[in-house]
Amino acid sequence: MLGFLRRKAEPDPSTEILRIPSKKFNAAVGAAMAAIHELEKIATRAKSRMRDQKRPIEQGDLEEVLRMLSDAQRRINSEVEDEIAKFDDQGDTEWNKDGYDLLVAPTFRMANSPQEIIDLALKAADGGAKSARLLYQLLVAEMDVAVARHYVTLNTGIRTE
Repeated sequence: MLGFLRRKAEPDPSTEILRIPSKKFNAAVGAAMAAIHELEKIATRAKSRMRDQKRPIEQGDLEEVLRMLSDAQRRINSEVEDEIAKFDDQGDTEWNKDGYDLLVAPTFRMANSPQEIIDLALKAADGGAKSARLLYQLLVAEMDVAVARHYVTLNTGIRTE
């Protein structure tokens, strides 16, 4: 199934070794899981608000979701700092380039996804997007995409950049 989406022959794995401090990577894994939880919770609330037909989505609704995303990123960053400070381990995890691209990069990206989503919305607004409803829908869609992208990447080894 979906054979037409399969990649052609993969190139040989890179022999370049990348080192990441173990405590930093372990903290990022926890942060990625926290980000998934936060995004799912915020998206559920936002979708509930979108179903409310009595009141249109307004600027205040948009600002509330942006604030929730900002608060989530702040909590995640604080947890990462606390987790890193706890460990005395000075060792590194070693990754070849392909392993890094398949696991490490998506993990760090997920940990920073609330900020990425905020940045995207601000860029859209700066670019001229004026509809609070459309920007709100963009935020909700991006939260869902970030979570789905992370799960697909980790479960299949497909790069989704």
